[in-house]
Amino acid sequence: MGTKSVKRSPRQMAEAVLKPLDQKVNRSSKDSVFCDLFKDPEYLLQFYAAIHPEDNITGIDDITLVTLDHKLLRAQYNDLGFIVGNRLMVLAEAQSTWTVNILIRLVMYLGETCQRYIKNNRLNVYSTRKLEIPRPELYVIYHRPQGDLPDEISLSKDYFGIEDPRDIYVDVRVKIIYDSSEGNIISQYINFCRVFDDQVRLYGRTEKAVMETIRICKDRNILREYLSKEEVPSIMFGGFDMEEQLEFMRKEDREEGIKQGIKENQLSVVRALMSTTKWSAKKAMDALKIPQEDREEISSQL
Repeated sequence: MGTKSVKRSPRQMAEAVLKPLDQKVNRSSKDSVFCDLFKDPEYLLQFYAAIHPEDNITGIDDITLVTLDHKLLRAQYNDLGFIVGNRLMVLAEAQSTWTVNILIRLVMYLGETCQRYIKNNRLNVYSTRKLEIPRPELYVIYHRPQGDLPDEISLSKDYFGIEDPRDIYVDVRVKIIYDSSEGNIISQYINFCRVFDDQVRLYGRTEKAVMETIRICKDRNILREYLSKEEVPSIMFGGFDMEEQLEFMRKEDREEGIKQGIKENQLSVVRALMSTTKWSAKKAMDALKIPQEDREEISSQL
């Protein structure tokens, strides 16, 4: 007898596919740069200064990175999270595709980040005293042209369609940044993304696109110091690899879903045929011309 192949779950498939990429930042190339850039305390402080230019007191030592890890994909779960002292919690995502589901994701990130903050600071949520937790601010960095998109979206209005403030009991607002003051770190990242998109359109997802992006950005003084790091090209190449792996996984999931739907339909029809004709399972499957390799699984569920 031959060895029967073991069917792997989507999670197992994902882990097997991604194991070779452990040493790379497993996101798209632009997101990889975003995650790596703002791990650096200097750039993190610049990010904070860009969204709060009025604060000239906060320094590097006042900011704590709290970006969440995604265990399955070995990548960042939210792109950027940090706490300023004990007064402000900032969560941000970098996006190139618009979706209102950003709201739901940021609500999830906020909930988990608050939970970790409460645990790490040993706060008691069952206490009668009001907990002191940092005030959250949520941002999306969107590097495509703004067009008709808003500067801010909210859970109540844009997700649930609630217009009357008297009907709102829970709300979350997210500020969308499409551009920023000339030269600050957010503006530079957005311009980097736009240059990169242009080069991919010219050269495809190739080494030339990566190297031309780095050359052009350095010539234009866009993230020049960061892009001079020798590891940046490999970070961007790693993003290319990850996009291919994720597309492979999506394709596998689609095919698996179609196959599963066919099997469920076959099972329902066999049951109906057996009930109405009193045929045996074998006779029903013969009549329906069900492939031999599917019959054992269908029989086990009858």
